[in-house]
Amino acid sequence: MRLLTFSMDDEQRLGVVEGNFVIDLERAFKEFQNNRGSEENSHPSFPSNMLAFLQSSDKTWQSMGEVLTWVMTKEADPVFKSIAIHLDRVTILAPLSNPSKVIGIGLNYADHCREQNILLPESILLFAKFPSSIIGPNESIKWDTEMSKEVDYEAELGVIIGREAFRIEPEEAWDYIAGYSIVNDVSARDVQFTDRQWVRGKSFNTFCPIGPYLITRDEIENPHNLGIRTRLNGQLVQNSNTKEMVFKIPEIIAFISKSITLVPGDIICTGTPDGVGYFRDPKILLKPGDIVEIEIDGLGSLRNPVE
Repeated sequence: MRLLTFSMDDEQRLGVVEGNFVIDLERAFKEFQNNRGSEENSHPSFPSNMLAFLQSSDKTWQSMGEVLTWVMTKEADPVFKSIAIHLDRVTILAPLSNPSKVIGIGLNYADHCREQNILLPESILLFAKFPSSIIGPNESIKWDTEMSKEVDYEAELGVIIGREAFRIEPEEAWDYIAGYSIVNDVSARDVQFTDRQWVRGKSFNTFCPIGPYLITRDEIENPHNLGIRTRLNGQLVQNSNTKEMVFKIPEIIAFISKSITLVPGDIICTGTPDGVGYFRDPKILLKPGDIVEIEIDGLGSLRNPVE
């Protein structure tokens, strides 16, 4: 499923994309319950946002499947128009704007290490991005040029946690994944390398575009074999595959969980491939007027202007 957070009439909603329509899950659930009769109501309401949904029980996920099956039988019914909205009429937001944490993985693509002429890391390198850096599709990346003059793009596969995980093993990790999204790990390189730790240079406001959807885990057969591309003003600047990851997703999740509790909604940015602007000769750095578009096979496209 393609889950999304969207706004319409200045109201944020949780939905699922079906063809060219967004199914408003909260409204659909209410109509579904009314259709069944109040004596059968098992939930008084449906979660109204992505984080609450991810924090809910397996029963809520099961109910969503039942609701969507029912909705698709109502396409000729007037009720369909009240719960199914054409994609052109909504604004797609970041699927998650308030996770407890955003965790980055450094130097996790072999080709990215090669472009820097450095050895592959021997262990997983973690850094933090503050959740306040999150923006959604088509929102602008912007910063104070007095704080940084070397801002770069990084295409990344984001892993969204769906269950609390602490001290789990790699073979268990798949069960803790809710789904995947596209992340642009925007980085102020001069700050990142001058500070000698990465959190400030990675966490400026607007430096974590994510979206457009949360693609549920069952939709992606092999997240370690996905094409990943970045276009800057239409020019292809990153073109790789997630099979270049040094440390695979189960190993990453297990490693983090040995010392840090992962909770539903947490976002893990799994690293970027080669082609970033900073290590080119000459460098290609973001500037006002640029358009950054990141594509990952099966996940869609994340577009953000720079201002």
